[in-house]
Amino acid sequence: MYPSRNPSEITDVEANLQTKKTRQEITPNSTVEIVDIRKTQFSNTNDNLQKLIIDSISKKNVIFEHPDARISAGKGEFELIRSIPTLVLYDDRGLEIFDQITYIPEYYLTNAEINVFEEHANKMVRNYVANGSVLIELGVGSMRKTKYFLDAIVRQNKSVTYYALDLSERTLQECLNVMSAMYPPSTTSKIIFKGLLGTYEDSLEYVRDHVTSSVPKMFMWLGSSIGNLTRNDAASFLGDVTKTVMNVGDTFLCGIDRRNDPAIISLAYNDPHGLTREFTLNGLDHVNEIFGSQRVIERDNFEYVSIYNEVEGRHEAYYRSKQNQKLEFTRNGSIVKIEIIKDELINVEYSYKYSSDEVDDLVHDSKLYSVAKFTDSGHLYDLHLFQKPAFFFPKTANGSHTLVPEISEFQELWKAWDTISMTMIPTALDTPGCKGYLEKPITLRHPFIFYLGHLPSFMDILLSRCLKQKYTEPAYFPTIFERGIDPDVENPEKCHDHSEVPESWPSLEEVIAYRDRVRKRALKIFEMFSEDKSNPKLKRLARTIHMCFEHDAMHLETFLYMLVQFEHIKPPRGVLPPVFDTARPQEVPKSKLITVPSRTVTIGMNDPEKYDLMESKPHPATFGWDVEKPEKHLTVPSFQIQNRVVTVGEYVKFLDFQSWMDSLIPSSWGIDPNFESSATKHMQYGVKSVFGLVPLSAAWNWPVFVSNVQSSAYAAIHGMRLPTESELMSIRQDQRVQLTEKGRLCHANYGFSSWLPKDVKSDNESISSIVGDGWEWTSTILDGLDGFEASELYPGYSKDFFDTKHNVVVRGSWATLPRIAERQSFRNWYQRSYPFVFATFRCCL
Repeated sequence: MYPSRNPSEITDVEANLQTKKTRQEITPNSTVEIVDIRKTQFSNTNDNLQKLIIDSISKKNVIFEHPDARISAGKGEFELIRSIPTLVLYDDRGLEIFDQITYIPEYYLTNAEINVFEEHANKMVRNYVANGSVLIELGVGSMRKTKYFLDAIVRQNKSVTYYALDLSERTLQECLNVMSAMYPPSTTSKIIFKGLLGTYEDSLEYVRDHVTSSVPKMFMWLGSSIGNLTRNDAASFLGDVTKTVMNVGDTFLCGIDRRNDPAIISLAYNDPHGLTREFTLNGLDHVNEIFGSQRVIERDNFEYVSIYNEVEGRHEAYYRSKQNQKLEFTRNGSIVKIEIIKDELINVEYSYKYSSDEVDDLVHDSKLYSVAKFTDSGHLYDLHLFQKPAFFFPKTANGSHTLVPEISEFQELWKAWDTISMTMIPTALDTPGCKGYLEKPITLRHPFIFYLGHLPSFMDILLSRCLKQKYTEPAYFPTIFERGIDPDVENPEKCHDHSEVPESWPSLEEVIAYRDRVRKRALKIFEMFSEDKSNPKLKRLARTIHMCFEHDAMHLETFLYMLVQFEHIKPPRGVLPPVFDTARPQEVPKSKLITVPSRTVTIGMNDPEKYDLMESKPHPATFGWDVEKPEKHLTVPSFQIQNRVVTVGEYVKFLDFQSWMDSLIPSSWGIDPNFESSATKHMQYGVKSVFGLVPLSAAWNWPVFVSNVQSSAYAAIHGMRLPTESELMSIRQDQRVQLTEKGRLCHANYGFSSWLPKDVKSDNESISSIVGDGWEWTSTILDGLDGFEASELYPGYSKDFFDTKHNVVVRGSWATLPRIAERQSFRNWYQRSYPFVFATFRCCL
């Protein structure tokens, strides 16, 4: 797979010599400073390690599942066993042996990671390493892989400060002295090397206290070292890094091994050279060293046991006792005696492997954002680039949100609004010919400035009416900002009632000052409410707060689909764009028609608004909008539906068949101004995004965003139709049982887990998720459910659109917040001819 470095005949001695050769090729001309940062309770001092070893081996608290349990996915027998801390494996001798392991072909992880760097290091550095950055590598080892990254930094004339963390002072000194000699300062590039002696936890405290927070930082955790932690511990550690030492925009480059063929993984951890066995048993020698003059363990009384647990997706390393024996540990004058029986297993290390869904879980639980994934040519291993986002919206178990949004949710929503509204629109000074916030990229909508005033105005109006208080000054703002326009696409002269349109809009500075005053007022009200939220007298206020939040959330998406139509759009500040591969990818498998059996479904919810004013009535389980009520049950006949939505590539083929009729070309696409005149039609276009035009070839497997009219035309050509709202709800209700263990909806793309759609997933045996990436068009014309009552608080929310021109959409897009995307009863709608929304479709019979 990697013939350039496949030393299949390497012996143990040869591997050792090859390891040391690199270090001796260059004579260091200086000594790099090594800082001992071992301060915390987790540090690898002998006293701490003695305590950890005794605590671990004296207790049976590690679950060991017998092989039959793994076959039956955890339904077999298990027992609790002892453990020894993984840290014992990584003394100087252990690190030397591990370095040898990385040269043998069976241990594919190192060669795969080197291959990733060889293919992608230039791209990584060019796009994601700012000049003057600080790099912090966690656990450097011999730095064989790091060298490829540093080479790219020098080639691109960038300067960085590089902190190397490791448990071995000798390894740090040897490697950093060589590296500092290999990369001397030049007139175009300078790498400053510094060593940190300690654990991961020690490094967080040091970086927090000694690295200027404003300097861009990239953490590097290579070699799939993340696999040595349980999935929960890995997410907890990454979360600590995110919270304590990363600023918005800082990055984390993480090597993660895949759930590969079990045979490949097993061989990697039980090689025929015996190196992994020696590496593991050396840990027992290290235990003896840690306890000084005591010889507490005889390694000859143990053997190495290697198991790949396919269900858990991890390699497991154990010591097996060859005989009955007694261990005796002395620490601080206290003696601990432990009896080990013959064949007893002691766990020493786990190496977790990750599926793509498990990586999604890791990113979510760490409150990070996934920027890019770089894969080796053998498709065995990935380097993931994560980033600390400006805001974060957690997905929840079964949509189990609090009844009323918490203050923290509003704060995250406002961070999102400020990122999008204040960093993505250039001023006239920045871009000649641009009118900034007075631009109107969609002629059927108001200019940007309206939405900046509409959101606080709506909130202020609802709160003032609920509490019978005065409006925030200037009190006339509601007359121009209360309600926007939504004219008939086919006849723009027709439009529902809306606020007066001023001859000139207030200045940006006036609107922002107004927004801040409203937010300040709202926070005081929210704080008052949170102290007495169960009070039945405050039910109307509770509903008002809910409306304020979801109204802001819905318009966030409106603002975004306007922005992607804006020719002068700027990428969101602090969000790194992915690097698009313009080579057309392998197409997803052809969609398959799945038969959905007849079943009774529930549409809507029971949440009578009039109950707000009745103290005897309890709070509802969930608030909803008038168009979601009341709850109704209906039987949906059996039907057939595509297992996934239509892709960009499939729609290109449809356009080819239709000779690229103008009315069928999506408004979500734009013409690339740099296309070659000889280019085929589809190569002239790109998908509009927050990062600019994305070539259709790069977006080939994305869901296509089109109008209802366009999606209906596609379905008709294929002899099919669009599904009804109840048919999609039938699928979605069935998918509620397909939640992950953590309750998040099938790892779907919503809530800004990505700033773009993702490639559709296709499993020919099941229907892909009915949530995320884009809203999904239905053939159902918007109308009130039986028993509909218009909202008293917001009477014009939906009934103005019961005009037979609007169709229901369900699902939610990448920009839909979890409170909305996860609520099964939520109903959205757009005019059938409205072409700008993040809406896709699938066909059915």
